[in-house]
Amino acid sequence: MRDDAADEVVRGEDGSVDDPRGGERRRALRRKLPFGRGAILSVRDRAHIVGLADVSVTGAYLTARAPVKAGEVHLLKVLLLPSRIEIALKVEVVRVSLADPESEDHPRGVAVRFLDVDETQLALLQAFVTREPLRPPA
Repeated sequence: MRDDAADEVVRGEDGSVDDPRGGERRRALRRKLPFGRGAILSVRDRAHIVGLADVSVTGAYLTARAPVKAGEVHLLKVLLLPSRIEIALKVEVVRVSLADPESEDHPRGVAVRFLDVDETQLALLQAFVTREPLRPPA
């Protein structure tokens, strides 16, 4: 199953990305995922199925109602397609929006920042976000 329904992005001279609808500027290219592809967020001793609304090499936006607060650190497990490689990322919750959708792009959910990403995880995320085939290490 392919998910080619990502919005176009425009890179600024500083490497930031403009939202195609004229919205915010971000530092890293983000890949929007249709239907909020599933991931697992481990919060304390419980696993919560969450939707992965968008992802970059630095973080993600999760459609979730998990009991989390800004500043907390948890574990996020994501299956990267088409390589079918699962990665486990330590994440810090940076924003929780559970009352109302922030915008059409950000429904109720949780913004997380990836922590302690190693070189292999970074390469896998980069390949996933840019949709380029993963190249074996030299």
